[in-house]
Amino acid sequence: MLNVVGALGALFVLGALAGMDPAALRALGVATLIVLALGLLWDGLSLLVQRGPARQRGRVRPRRPTRPAPRAQARPATLIVDGSNVMHWNGEASHMVLTRVIAKLVQSGERPHVYFDANVGYKLKGQYLGDRAMAAMLGLPEKRVTVVDAGVPADPVLLEHAIKAGLRVVTNDRFMEWRPQFPQIGNRGFLVKGRWQQGTPMVQL
Repeated sequence: MLNVVGALGALFVLGALAGMDPAALRALGVATLIVLALGLLWDGLSLLVQRGPARQRGRVRPRRPTRPAPRAQARPATLIVDGSNVMHWNGEASHMVLTRVIAKLVQSGERPHVYFDANVGYKLKGQYLGDRAMAAMLGLPEKRVTVVDAGVPADPVLLEHAIKAGLRVVTNDRFMEWRPQFPQIGNRGFLVKGRWQQGTPMVQL
């Protein structure tokens, strides 16, 4: 387009120098201006066409809302603990004895699931304590602490869990009254005994 405009401009200059008829010069000048205007319009349209895709490419796509990461679930237990029995290993119900025994098991690589009768909170703290409070006390995931409902003994609940999952039970209770219902109690190694010796928990893992 610029070449055409240049050629017309050159003809206009040469015509003027050669004494071309004024009417013809005017016509040539008008033609030159029209071609120049068309050239500018063409260049403008070309620029718009080129910028369109560039702008499209430069646009920042809105980010998709990220889904919250799933919460890490507690790994399955490797051992059942009769918490209401263990806390009496030094005689009276003791928060210290209970927490140290659990800590001993965890340090040994076990993942204990601890069961309690409903009155455990009253024996340890003088008030009701549920799964969450007892889990916080022991430093365990809430999913691995069970305080049974009032009026329900913890023994059959923990025994059923242990037998179904094929796990051992840490306790000094022999569960004599539950043996007819759960004969697996008599299996060798099913019950893991322990004791409290001079401030140190001893568990026969």
